[in-house]
Amino acid sequence: MLKFDPPTSPHPAGLSPPSLPTNNQINMFDDDSLLDWMEIGKGGFGSVYKARHNKMGHDVAIKILHDVRWLFSCKFVLRVYGMYKGIPPYKTVKQEGIVMEFMTRGSIMDLCKNLRGPPPFPLACRLIQDVASGMRFLHLMGILHRDLKMPNVMLSEGLHAKLADFGLCTMSATCCPSNEGETENLGTLKYTPPEAYDINYKPVRSFDVYSFAIFLWVILSGEEPFPSEFNQFSYYQYMPLK
Repeated sequence: MLKFDPPTSPHPAGLSPPSLPTNNQINMFDDDSLLDWMEIGKGGFGSVYKARHNKMGHDVAIKILHDVRWLFSCKFVLRVYGMYKGIPPYKTVKQEGIVMEFMTRGSIMDLCKNLRGPPPFPLACRLIQDVASGMRFLHLMGILHRDLKMPNVMLSEGLHAKLADFGLCTMSATCCPSNEGETENLGTLKYTPPEAYDINYKPVRSFDVYSFAIFLWVILSGEEPFPSEFNQFSYYQYMPLK
């Protein structure tokens, strides 16, 4: 039987935008502080490792990114301990990344696979509330996630949801309307709104809201939003490109 923590507040979304850390507030991690590296994931925006921090005494996750732009944390977003600069195992050049809390329960996608279906309805509602709060936190900071999906929502020991994987994060066009070239790297196809494929599209909050709606469908139904035969080629036929 699944056991999970009850909600700590009837209004967990009551968040206010925090200030971003300045350079002298950012904890720096190097190779000497991280032991027993293990690669646990890889994507277009870098590799993810698990390692043991020799001073904190527990495992952390290290996300190697080509462009480290965001360092932020809240209750509904993976806790960020600081920034990593060093040479990961089997690499020959120095790389940068972020050091985050390691979630032993994996993602909501892992949970659904283990349950062979959607989570119990009360738990699903609580997870939905957590994800909505995390999305609101980012939007209050003027930041879009742009890859909100089941595998990018991690679970704490008490089965609380936390947003992860910020390789596609960008400033919202409503906060930074002069951004150029933001139609590149749109994220996961099935979670991307059709209007995002317009050549003149600028990312706005509704991008994440659409992805969140697809997330709702998946977590409540236990099914993917489109049938398997609805592939990428057929989806592109309906894109409003100009």
